[in-house]
Amino acid sequence: MRRITLIVTLIAAGAGFGHAQTFQKVKMIDARDQEVAAELTLDQTGKRLSVKPAKGEAVEVPYSNIDKLAYERSAHHRVKQGAIVMVASLGAGAIVMATKSKNHWFYVDYKDAGGASKGLVLKLDKSDYEKILQLAKDQTGKDVETLRSQEGVKRPK
Repeated sequence: MRRITLIVTLIAAGAGFGHAQTFQKVKMIDARDQEVAAELTLDQTGKRLSVKPAKGEAVEVPYSNIDKLAYERSAHHRVKQGAIVMVASLGAGAIVMATKSKNHWFYVDYKDAGGASKGLVLKLDKSDYEKILQLAKDQTGKDVETLRSQEGVKRPK
């Protein structure tokens, strides 16, 4: 019985190995410095990273064209949101203003088909960023450089 359980477990674990992993909770910074909802796919068998924004053209980057991967965490106070809440409740607005919003940024520097340097700026969700960074490192073979965390700075502007 144990042998059957072990075999079934190994087959189930191996079934997902080597396939593309897609993440839905990603935002891409477009040419106008606007955050656009996007879908990030890391494809181990196709050896490529692809980003499909809700609006605009998809970007596909072969792992061999990636020059650098970097990660940065930024935080800033929620002043604007606190001011809006303060209209309804002075105390609640002050509490919101005192809290910080944390963002996780993933940068991909690569060369396009013509050899020109390009870059992708992705805002990752807090529930996915660690898994994305680890997958990117494992699949591309490149280390993800951790940039100095920025306090009070709102990216990408």
